[in-house]
Amino acid sequence: MKQAVSNEATSRRIFLEKIGRAAGVLFLGGICGRVLGTKDPQANFIQPESRYGWWIDPEKCQFCQVCESACVRKPSAVKAVNDQKKCSNCVVCYGHIFDRKIESSKIETEGSRVCPHNAVSRIRFAGGEDGYYLYKIDHSRCTGCGICARECNRDGSRSIFMVIRPDICFGCNDCAIAKACPHDAVKRVPLASASEFRGIWIPEENS
Repeated sequence: MKQAVSNEATSRRIFLEKIGRAAGVLFLGGICGRVLGTKDPQANFIQPESRYGWWIDPEKCQFCQVCESACVRKPSAVKAVNDQKKCSNCVVCYGHIFDRKIESSKIETEGSRVCPHNAVSRIRFAGGEDGYYLYKIDHSRCTGCGICARECNRDGSRSIFMVIRPDICFGCNDCAIAKACPHDAVKRVPLASASEFRGIWIPEENS
């Protein structure tokens, strides 16, 4: 009697396993059929919302300062960036100081700064006081006002531009900056195209 019960249980288990395998084969077959039956495997692929970010078109941006206040993040996720390949490494930088004719030796102590938060600084890397300088933007101070970029694009080499940093952006589906921008300069793009900033942003104290 016990042997009969055991054989019945074994037969039932084998039967259920066979049904499970058959269901699995049908499921995989259906997926393969859909993929192989489509000319473009990615034709019906929709990238998840989290894979998108927001981008500022440098050709449309007019540095109107809307980004600074419109962003839901405070301070704004918009920051100024200086492209060192385009920068002229001037002694007097248009995006750094308003006094164009100031002597190089007085720039560190005198002159009216372009950035109201003193986020733009210069570092001498070649020559003497009248040599070549690197200009960098401290993002712990930058609020995204765009004044430095405005001045650089107006009279300088146009090396300073504005970006929405994807590592500190909340990634809103409906960007407040895009809605507020009067120049239609903010676009939704795949996040993979914005690869320069991937770290976790931790603001410095007293920033």
